[in-house]
Amino acid sequence: MPIYSYTAKSSPARKVQGEIEAETEQEAINKISQKGLFPVSVQARGLAPDKKDIFSLNRIPNRDVVIFTRQLSSLIDSGVNIVNALNIVSGQTPNNYLKSILNDVCSRIKDGHSLSESMGVHQYVFAPLYTSMIRSGEVSGTLNKSFGRLADFMEKEEEFKNSIRSALTYPIFVFVIGACTVIVLLLFVIPRLVRMFEDMGQALPLPTKILISISGFLSSYWWLLLALIIAAVFLLRRIYQDPQGRLNWDAAKLKLPLIGAVTLKTEVSRLSRTLSLQLSSGIGIIPSLDVAYSVMGNQLLKAEIRKFKEQIISGSSLSASLKNSKLFPEFMTNIVSIGEETGSLDKALGRIADDYEKEVDALLKGLARMIEPIVILFVGLVVGFIVMSMLLPIFQINLLVK
Repeated sequence: MPIYSYTAKSSPARKVQGEIEAETEQEAINKISQKGLFPVSVQARGLAPDKKDIFSLNRIPNRDVVIFTRQLSSLIDSGVNIVNALNIVSGQTPNNYLKSILNDVCSRIKDGHSLSESMGVHQYVFAPLYTSMIRSGEVSGTLNKSFGRLADFMEKEEEFKNSIRSALTYPIFVFVIGACTVIVLLLFVIPRLVRMFEDMGQALPLPTKILISISGFLSSYWWLLLALIIAAVFLLRRIYQDPQGRLNWDAAKLKLPLIGAVTLKTEVSRLSRTLSLQLSSGIGIIPSLDVAYSVMGNQLLKAEIRKFKEQIISGSSLSASLKNSKLFPEFMTNIVSIGEETGSLDKALGRIADDYEKEVDALLKGLARMIEPIVILFVGLVVGFIVMSMLLPIFQINLLVK
């Protein structure tokens, strides 16, 4: 349910501030009035987290927003007015969070706000790119086309993310299962065998001694390893939250072999796709760069986009700005230059996005094919060493008995 921040008067000379949950702004005003207060200002802050889903990583999946956008495009294209279209989609969506947001958007439109303004309140669902496109559609009278372009854009983004997930899922799954197997063996199985070997009084082979030492260390100092992991995660989080630390972190990522190439091409694809979408909708290059800045993830590249904006305001072109930068690839600069000369910059940027998405997909699939046998071999060697170390003393005992 949406949560509203409010300022109200309890008496002519006394103001109070607080927050209240309500489906719509009018309902929030009514609830405030029922408390004996006179509302001065009421502003939606966002959704109040449901206690059942407070640990949910993605309460409104991107797929739900894509479906909503596609449905809204079809309804508006069929002549349904925006309020009725929102009510229809709200009644069909199974996601309660999205339903609450759509109800709030409807309420704001009825209060006289535009669709883009109403959606802009919920930036955690409707990003600046989304509201910018809607604003452009409102101005040009092509809201149905704006929703259609957004749906196409979001579907391509989702396909791109899914290709990355599918390429990395299996190697990660194998590694996690192997790591869990090794931990279970070292913490629970080996200690029991150690007691059995000690009772026999038999001299143990070197591999078995090494394994027993590792198992003993983990059993005795698991808390220390856990504390080190937590400290490392906390430290990395602090570095990532600090602006300069995150800038250094993102700069270091771009210099890493293979990871740097994947990161750069992913960001270039995102930048090109965003600019292409904005320019094809009639939005100027400067506001398009502002939106692109907000969707980029790498801080070093974001700083470059800020420079591009300043250079273009000073009279430079996008291709010249790209050429001055040492971060963006020459291929992108050449295609953008051709697009500017032919007056089809949006199509040129779309082609760049397609090419780099294919390259990233190929890189990740190649990386996955390379990692899979390495991970399987590594896990197999570790598990094999453990099994061999456990069986060697038993073989020795059998030889002595014979």
